[in-house]
Amino acid sequence: MTQWNDDELLAELAAAVAEETAVSDRRRAAAQAAFTWRTVDAELAELLHDSALDAGAAVRSGGDGPRTLSFRRAAVTLEVEIDGDVVLGEVIDESGVGDPATVTLQRPGVDDVVVEADASGFFRIEGVGAGSVRFVVARSGWILTTPWATI
Repeated sequence: MTQWNDDELLAELAAAVAEETAVSDRRRAAAQAAFTWRTVDAELAELLHDSALDAGAAVRSGGDGPRTLSFRRAAVTLEVEIDGDVVLGEVIDESGVGDPATVTLQRPGVDDVVVEADASGFFRIEGVGAGSVRFVVARSGWILTTPWATI
């Protein structure tokens, strides 16, 4: 271990502080992304229902009807129906307080689609192709993030 006198220590600290401006944008973005993981357990919703997993769904050929998914976190429920390339959904906040919710559809390698739910909590997203998706619902005071699902 190096032993420094006060002047050497202050010089070393000054050099470390000066390096702060040299942090690349890439590293700064990575650090901010890592920081958001601190609340992931509190924000992650539980899958309550998936019509594709119903006992009768295995017997059907190709799942002819729309698929429904239900997610819940605390007093907030997200109901989603996927019919072809259209997603219809409803955000149900049992507290009944707050601004309209913003719903973000995330897909790997594709730009996020952001829509605002109406005053009743309903929303619609068109042009959704097959693949992995997750929903992030935000309203003043809370965020609900669903696990990834394949549609």
